[in-house]
Amino acid sequence: MGDKLLDPTQIINGLAVMLSFFVGYRYALKRGDAKDSVTEGAATPFSQESSVSSGSEASVSDKGYGGLNDNFKMVLVVRNDLKMGKGKIAAQCGHGAVGAYQRAVVRTPRLLRSWENCGCAKIAVRVESEAELMAIKKEAERQQLNTCLIRDAGRTQIEANSKTVLAVGPAAAADIDRVTGHLKLL
Repeated sequence: MGDKLLDPTQIINGLAVMLSFFVGYRYALKRGDAKDSVTEGAATPFSQESSVSSGSEASVSDKGYGGLNDNFKMVLVVRNDLKMGKGKIAAQCGHGAVGAYQRAVVRTPRLLRSWENCGCAKIAVRVESEAELMAIKKEAERQQLNTCLIRDAGRTQIEANSKTVLAVGPAAAADIDRVTGHLKLL
């Protein structure tokens, strides 16, 4: 090094590090302040209903997403009265989980990240009728939870357009338990 205090390459490297930090910091601030927009999901090969209601309840809340130590989950409510086979139930739950995830990406991204950081817990529970399934959906929407209702295409075991699975969440476990906590495991 000799007489020079700083080599020009050290200055350039230092500026690059500082610039990278500044850009990353600004990006994080901008991303954290962004408003979550609510849009209705696009049609997919399997029919889904999203939680859509009137007025301010149409938006699914992303506030109160909790800290790193909170517990998050998704609950898949399966209609037991349809007597679906195990494979059919698995496929319908898969559709529900993917549909709820797709909606959460747009509606509740912070909740989604928290759920992902907590291991993406998914719990399958059962109801005994369509009416019970729809009552759970209505209450989940009232609580402003993300929902995805799956209707079967009717190509295999059950009648077309049958409501098979309701995915609730991802959200804080305590919030979901207020709606689905009384249901029995599948």
